[in-house]
This record gives sequence, C-alpha cells and structure tokens, in this order.
Amino acid sequence: MSLIKNIITFGAAGRIERKIEEFEDLQYEYQSLYQEMESKRGTVNQTLEKVIEIKIQSVKSLKKISKISNNLKGKDREFAFKSLGNEIESINFDQIDSTISAGEMAMNATKGISSGAGTAVGAWALVSTFGTASTGTAIAGLSGAAATNATLAWFGGGATAVGGGGMAAGSAVIGGLVVIPALALTGIFSHVQANKKINEIEKDMVKVVKVLDQIRENLLKLDLIEKRSEELIVSLEKLTQVFDLEFQKVYKEIYKVPVLSRFVKWVRKNVFRGNYFSKKDYRQIAYIGGIASDFAMLIDTKVFEE
Repeated sequence: MSLIKNIITFGAAGRIERKIEEFEDLQYEYQSLYQEMESKRGTVNQTLEKVIEIKIQSVKSLKKISKISNNLKGKDREFAFKSLGNEIESINFDQIDSTISAGEMAMNATKGISSGAGTAVGAWALVSTFGTASTGTAIAGLSGAAATNATLAWFGGGATAVGGGGMAAGSAVIGGLVVIPALALTGIFSHVQANKKINEIEKDMVKVVKVLDQIRENLLKLDLIEKRSEELIVSLEKLTQVFDLEFQKVYKEIYKVPVLSRFVKWVRKNVFRGNYFSKKDYRQIAYIGGIASDFAMLIDTKVFEE
C-alpha cells in the first residue's frame, strides 16, 4: 500500500510518513518524560510534607526556651553571647521568639484543615515566615511567578496543574493534535502539498521540543528541591534532639529545686531589686541561647525562595 501511495504521489506520501514517524517518536519521548516528572512530583511532595511535619515539631521544641526567656526583660534579652572563634556573637531572644510566633501563627491559621503544602503552615514552612510575608501571599506569589510556575506545580495537587504555561501548554500540544490526514489517498497530490503538511508537522514538533526542554528543567529542579529538603529534615531532626537534651540540662541547672529556686529568684528581683537570674544562670542562658539561636535560624531556612 505504501509503495502504491509513493508511486502515485511521486514519493510525497513517503516523505510525510517519515515525518509522522519522527513526530510519533517525539510524542513517545514526551509521554515518558511526563510520567517521570509526575512520579517525581509525587515523591517530592511527600518529602515536602515531611519538611512541614519536622518544622512544626521543631517550633514546639524551640518554644521551651520561653520557660527561661520570659523572665528576661529589656536589655537582658540581648545580653547573652557566645564565642565564635575570635569573635563574639550576640543572641537576641526577640528574634528567637519571632520564629516561634511565625510558626504558631501558621499553625493557628491552618487549624481544622490539612497541613499540606498548599496551606498556611505549608507556606510558612516551605517558603517564608509570616514575619516577611502575609498569610496567603506566599502561595499566591508562588503560583503566579512565571519563572517557578512549572516547578511548583504540585501545589495544585494534580496532573491538571502541571505548570501553567510550561506543562499545561505541553499537554495541549500533545492532546490537541489531530491525527495527520491521509491527504486524499485516493487522489494524487504534489510535493508542494507535502511540503506544506510537513511544515505544519515540524511546527508542532518545535512546540513539543520546547515542552520537553521544560520537563527536563523541571526534573533537575525537582531533584534539587528534594535534596535540599532531605538535608533540611536531617539537620532539623538532629538539632531538635540536641536542643531538647541541652535545654533539659540547663533548666535543671537553673532551677535545681524548682519551687525554692523560683522563690529565691523572685525575692532577689522584687525585694532586693536585683536581677532575676544569677551570674551563673546567665552563663547557662548564654549557652542554651546560642543553641536556640542556631535552631531558630535552621527552622527559618526556606526550601523555596520567593
């Protein structure tokens, strides 16, 4: 049949058939890469959920510092310091408190609903703290950013939201193509007609190639996001354990006999107008404050830049 078509069209039909085969190969490559991206998207989404969970746990752990910092007033909240090589690094408990407040605000805004990547707590944990972005703005900014729209597709939660101009356009290219007509197989057509049809196919092929490039770029970004997220999870888990352990030691040192220790400190402050904490206490507070400061900075670490 192909031989007959080529004879009666003087080879024009064969040229079209070869171009169609090229296009079908491109279609197959698209479908394979698309499925790979969808699979990766699901894996990364699960990793991001873990980031959210560990950040919530970390904030709850860091909040323990308020048992000490609540009794630090005014300048005392910035008194603490720690040695860093030959330098002295100050510790600002207000900054630590802001990390706690941001996390609590996100969690309170998400009460009663899933704490997934598309929620307020997801925006805080993955993008920014509420101290630098208002509720809802972060997610809206992500979905509206042309540069990251395709990469952050999983916020939409499904294959229909695979990146707006990038993947959605790709789906339209593939899904909207009509099977190449036989060009009136019962008639004879010229190479001029074949050239016109081949040009049409090649234009569609260019569109698909652009989409393939976008998918490959998305896969690279997804790999990077997954790696960054996994590193953050491990770091937060380790630092949470360290903080919990060291805080327990410091707290027991400051309040050796809980009721009596609090009474002595209260008397020192309210009767003798001295500091609530002793000099020895301040050294302990400086130590745990340094760990808390590092802990807060790690909690504030973003997975995505705005």
